Amino acid sequence: MYDDRVERSAELRVPTLAVPVRVALIGQRATEVELFIHDIPRAAHSQVLDDVAALLDEHESFVPIRNAGDVRLLGKLAVQWIAVHRKSELADDDSSEVLELYDRQHHVEVEMIAGQKLSGTLLDSAPADRPRVVDHLNQTGQFVRLWTADEHYLINKAQILQVTELPEQGQGAE
Repeated sequence: MYDDRVERSAELRVPTLAVPVRVALIGQRATEVELFIHDIPRAAHSQVLDDVAALLDEHESFVPIRNAGDVRLLGKLAVQWIAVHRKSELADDDSSEVLELYDRQHHVEVEMIAGQKLSGTLLDSAPADRPRVVDHLNQTGQFVRLWTADEHYLINKAQILQVTELPEQGQGAE
C-alpha cells in the first residue's frame, strides 16, 4: 500500500525547473536561492524571466524556493526584490534570445525603503497617453521589472520608497 501512495504522489507532481536567483528579503542581505517555475519548453532565456515575473505576480502569497538544499515556501510580501542573471546556464543558446521591442526606456534609480538603491532601465510599451514613469509604476502587478547590464530585477512595489529618472548613462546596483 505504501508503494501505491508514493507512485500516486509522483504522478501528481508538476514538473518544475529550478532557476538560480538572488533574493533580498526585508531587513536581510541578498542570498542565492533557487526559485521553482513550471518546466515547459521555452525557446529562449527571456521566457524564463517572463515566467519568474508571472509567478511573482500571481495571486498566491507564497512561492517555492530551495535554499541550502532545503525546499521552503517564501512569502512574497517579505521580498524586496529578486534578481535573475540575464545570461544563464538554463538557456541552451544565447543567440536564440527573443528580443521584445518596447516603445520607451526609462533610466531610473530605485530607492528601497530599507535604503538600498538599484539603477537600471524600466522598459515600457504603455499606451501613448501614459508615457511617464509614474504610469509604468502604477500598472497592475505587485512587482516591477528593472533591467541592468547583468541582471533582471523584479522589485516589490510595496518596498519602493522613491524612483528618480536618470540621464541615459549610469546602470548597475549600489
